[in-house]
Formats: sequence, C-alpha cells, structure tokens
Amino acid sequence: MEENTAVLTPTEARQASPHRLNFRVLVVSMALSLAVAAMIYYAVYSYPRSPIGVPEEPPAATAPTTP
Repeated sequence: MEENTAVLTPTEARQASPHRLNFRVLVVSMALSLAVAAMIYYAVYSYPRSPIGVPEEPPAATAPTTP
C-alpha cells in the first residue's frame, strides 16, 4: 500500500490561508478594545468634578475683629 505523502516546498508551506481567520480575530479584538477604552474614557472624564472630598459650600470667611 502506498501512502499519500505530499512534500511541500518551503514556499508552499509558508502560504497563508485564504479564509483570513487571523485577520478577522485581530479586527474584532481591536474594535472591542477601542470600545472598552472609549467607555472607560467617558466614565472617567464625563464628570469633571468629583463629589468626593469637595465641600458643598466654601467655608465662611470671618472678618478680623478690631478691639
């Protein structure tokens, strides 16, 4: 019985798949990462002043008393 062994040249062995599955994965992952980065950017910079640690009213200034 003869085995069906195909010998590929180095050029044939390095050829890419015509389905471009790796390209699709890269495009989808890049789009998802940009969407996540945009959501984080919006979450951080949508409120310019954080209510944490900021008093609601500035402290009242007292005038110096003169004796």
